[in-house]
Amino acid sequence: MESSLIDLVFRSDKRKNLLILLDSGSKNIDEIRDELDVTATSILPQIKKLIDSDLIVQEDRMYKLTVLGEFIIKKVKPLINALEVVEKNNCYWTGHDLNSIPRHLLERISELGDCTLIEPDLNHIYEPSQKIIDSMANAKMTATFASYFNPAYLPLYVELGRKDAELSLNFTQSVWDHLSNEHSNMIKELMSMDNVSLYISKEGIKISEITVTDKIMLLGLFDKNGKFDQQFIMSFKPAALKWGQELFDYFKKLSKQVNKI
Repeated sequence: MESSLIDLVFRSDKRKNLLILLDSGSKNIDEIRDELDVTATSILPQIKKLIDSDLIVQEDRMYKLTVLGEFIIKKVKPLINALEVVEKNNCYWTGHDLNSIPRHLLERISELGDCTLIEPDLNHIYEPSQKIIDSMANAKMTATFASYFNPAYLPLYVELGRKDAELSLNFTQSVWDHLSNEHSNMIKELMSMDNVSLYISKEGIKISEITVTDKIMLLGLFDKNGKFDQQFIMSFKPAALKWGQELFDYFKKLSKQVNKI
């Protein structure tokens, strides 16, 4: 029985999508046809199979989930969403080291939603992505953890700080040493701002960057050889911003605040 239910849900996109659709409420056949972009002829046999398996029921020309259907879709939906997140950028997720992402957040990867893969411009390989810069501009708050840092970001942080954005910046010791030695003027200016908090984290965290603003979540990972390839995952979904903030806070707890160079 368990195996046949798995086949029933996953072996047909029409059945899977119908169950997800009905999770938002009852629908008639016209609504089902329009929202799933299917014909009545193609969807009716799938509806019958779901009715026969007691996952949906028809009442007054409306189709809705049964109690069993509600239970199944609430268990299955996070898995479906997680698979969609991974499959959209499969090469990124399978080619990068996920070990530094806490398990409780990795299990909620579905919350990242529809992500965009940001890849380096080969003509400007040492410059930050303009897509990232544009997305961070005018942010009201920014939280960044970075174990690899491009100094070109510093002027952006200073500019945001001058605009009274709330900044929390967390760097590994090696990054901090470089910034405080080579860019001390900008670091000192950031330190002088009441709206800026600076932290130093331990080495060995295999995440190149996690940045969260009130607009975006940006995640950078090292590849499985420990190299930074300047690829990032970006999401604008509110759930992704919350997920990214939790990841930042996780590393913040392992860090110490710094008030002077």
